[in-house]
Amino acid sequence: MVAAASSGWWLLDLVGDVSKNGGTFGVAAFDDRFTNLRKTVTPDAVFGYMSDNPAHSTVNQAEYYLTQYALAPALVIESRDQALIVANTHQATLNVAGLQANGLAVVQDFGSGIILCRPIRP
Repeated sequence: MVAAASSGWWLLDLVGDVSKNGGTFGVAAFDDRFTNLRKTVTPDAVFGYMSDNPAHSTVNQAEYYLTQYALAPALVIESRDQALIVANTHQATLNVAGLQANGLAVVQDFGSGIILCRPIRP
């Protein structure tokens, strides 16, 4: 329990640091971006995850954990090997070509940079 609490505080500290350094989100604002998708998610759903953040950055890791939190109890796996993938993007408009370049097809755009995708299988 202490480890879980410590991890939670670490995540909140990291989000606070990102916000202070020019990021424009907090936990509540980030969570709100998932409201429309969350309405369609069943508790036993399993999603892959991708983001347009740099792959090994602390921001990418923090947003991945926040995405898991936002969609719980559904499972979010940091992989593109699932039937459905949650794309967490930060662009004002949907970049279909960018998603296709990453091997993804749009299933539904939920707005606010949250897009449900499926892998493009050859």
